Amino acid sequence: MKKLILTSVVVAGLFTACGNKTEETNHEAAKTEVKHEVAKVQSTHETKMQEHKEVVKTQAKEVIAKVETKKEEVKKVVENVETKVAEHKTEAKEAMTKVQTKVNAVKEELSGKKLFATCAGCHGLNGEKKALGQSAVIQGWDVAKVEKALHGYKDGTYGGTMKGVMKGQVSKLDDAKITAIAKYLSSL
Repeated sequence: MKKLILTSVVVAGLFTACGNKTEETNHEAAKTEVKHEVAKVQSTHETKMQEHKEVVKTQAKEVIAKVETKKEEVKKVVENVETKVAEHKTEAKEAMTKVQTKVNAVKEELSGKKLFATCAGCHGLNGEKKALGQSAVIQGWDVAKVEKALHGYKDGTYGGTMKGVMKGQVSKLDDAKITAIAKYLSSL
């Protein structure tokens, strides 16, 4: 019986040892399986991350291409606006030149009218009278004829009986004032 008990203990020990070995083997197998699963998950994760990166790169390239297209469109719009501004600037300058020419003409006319006011006492408001009943009617004379007469009175080369009176009147007039009076008188 001793032998039987001893054999039972040995068999039980062997079973226990085998059970521990099986448990260790199972544990190692489980560890290996977990390692394989972790590696699979990591590999899948890396693959997904790489796919995601590629999608993001593609989308970024598309956005950049759209931005560049819009940038070119905006550049063309700006160029068109600059061209229009330059055109309007030129038109405005031309219009201002025309306005200034008209303003100068009006100023000249007003200047001539104002200057002629001193002549109106003898020649009439519109040059329609013979000065002091002796001179010619000057209404309707052209610019050249008026300028020639006034310059002649000034330098003493023109005029008859009224020469002395007129020399005193025109002596204070410069060329610009003579031209202004001539232009005004010719417009009457």
